Amino acid sequence: MKIKKLIKYSLVAVLFLSLILFLKTSSFANGGDQRVLESKYLINLSRSPFTPKAGEKTAFIASFVDIQTDKIINEGLIVKVRIAKVGGENGRSFIFEQDNVQVKGGILEFPYTFQDAGLHEIFFDFAFASNPQKVYNAPDFLLDIQKANIQKTPSLTLYFGIALGVIVGFIGGWLIKKAYYS
Repeated sequence: MKIKKLIKYSLVAVLFLSLILFLKTSSFANGGDQRVLESKYLINLSRSPFTPKAGEKTAFIASFVDIQTDKIINEGLIVKVRIAKVGGENGRSFIFEQDNVQVKGGILEFPYTFQDAGLHEIFFDFAFASNPQKVYNAPDFLLDIQKANIQKTPSLTLYFGIALGVIVGFIGGWLIKKAYYS
């Protein structure tokens, strides 16, 4: 009977630790935004990390969807990607531009490292390879790039994890001692 209690308490401790680890790792999940063009097409922009930081690489995935069929566009696309920094004298200055990106299968993957913190806009202009004269200009995706965190001391999470491990270890040891020596 004491062994069953010990197993029950151990399972509760493992589930609790697993929940803490899941919550910590889920904060790095990617996320996205959507823009609709002419009520025909949808561009979904996903990024990881969800909140980009200056000086750190951000992975972007842009997917192009036909709204009527609710499927990714399989036809070849020609995409122009532009990134602008918002603010300053002009209000907007383009810092990155890549023309004639060939997209097959409706998905464009690209990494980018922002040099400065602040508001940035990302634009995707695209045309079908079968009709390159008809260009679809999507509304911008607005991103707030954060300053890079430079931590020289361990974070509070590390100390919390160590303390939790010590507490769980003492409780587990006490339960084992009680189960075997009682």
